[in-house]
Amino acid sequence: EAQKSETVKLTEKEIAALSDKVIYKIDVPANRYDLLCVEGISRALRIFLGDQDAPEYKIVGEPEAVMTVKKSNTDTIRPFVVSAILKDVLFTQERYNSFIDLQDQLHRNLCRQRTLVAIGTHDLDTIEGPFTYDARPGADINFVPLTPDDKSFNAKELLEFYETQAAGKHLKPYVPIIKDSPLYPVIVDAQERVLSLP
Repeated sequence: EAQKSETVKLTEKEIAALSDKVIYKIDVPANRYDLLCVEGISRALRIFLGDQDAPEYKIVGEPEAVMTVKKSNTDTIRPFVVSAILKDVLFTQERYNSFIDLQDQLHRNLCRQRTLVAIGTHDLDTIEGPFTYDARPGADINFVPLTPDDKSFNAKELLEFYETQAAGKHLKPYVPIIKDSPLYPVIVDAQERVLSLP
């Protein structure tokens, strides 16, 4: 007789209701964050089967200094920032959703629930460099997050919104990371538009 565990046995009716589908379990090693999305797994399988060559990535042209870091401020809250510009990327809604899912997976794993790293993605056609990474008082930061009504908040109000409103519940676990800090990390563009509160 089939068993769920050593202490709970399945009845014949429960066994008959079980699916005949084969389910594969894929263990993702700690150094293979590319396998946290369907596209990464499918690419790895194609490479393993010899159906595709491993991709080669290269930096094209000389790196540009596109961000200024105000170290004296950011050292107190989040001392490091890294940025990259990816060109000629076209997102369909399906690709965008998958990309955001991967970003969330990275936040949960590699980024240690955003305590080590927070990832932001922006359309370079809608913002203007150079960019500045700074740390400022929450009351001095005004931001329009991706919320249903696109309302503007100062940073302190935004964190309160995330703590109390259903529309922000997915970000509520991350509020304590910076909530009580006198300065909040922020990335702004050349027009002082807030891009991110890392």
